[in-house]
Amino acid sequence: MQSEKQAQWVRGYCEAVGDLLTHEKVQQMRRYPHHKPVDTLYHSVYVSFLTYRICTAMHWRAREATRAALLHDFYLYNWYVDKHEEGHAWYHPKEAVKNAEHYFGPLTPMQRDMILSHMWPLHLMPPRSREGMALTFADKVGAVRDFLRLSKRFEPVYTCIETEMKRYARPADPC
Repeated sequence: MQSEKQAQWVRGYCEAVGDLLTHEKVQQMRRYPHHKPVDTLYHSVYVSFLTYRICTAMHWRAREATRAALLHDFYLYNWYVDKHEEGHAWYHPKEAVKNAEHYFGPLTPMQRDMILSHMWPLHLMPPRSREGMALTFADKVGAVRDFLRLSKRFEPVYTCIETEMKRYARPADPC
């Protein structure tokens, strides 16, 4: 059973990213593995939910940060199969920015920096904002949870988010 506080977190999160989460291209992230056995959407929802909680608690720019966090791995390819000259760790942030701007319009400078720098300290571009540090921290926590097979502990919250998202579903386009 979900507590009222948890329900408030889920509602606030969905208000921030509901339009993104219901978009068909974001839903396609389910097709791509992230850190086995977790898919990219599940990982991105975990990371963005944690970013939302951190930024909200700290009174930072939570909506802007949460949206960037959801799209931080919006690369839409299987990185275990599709190899790139630069290597996935360096290539995918640029691809995520490109896809985000293609499907959702221009990112703010902060969002762009958050996505491009989320692999710090693996690459040498640190985040320029505290919201970017929150995303980078949340991504590392998520990656560790994925590798240690602890990600399924987020399943009850993920299920609540999926249920809440039904309120944000867009009606089908008329034929």
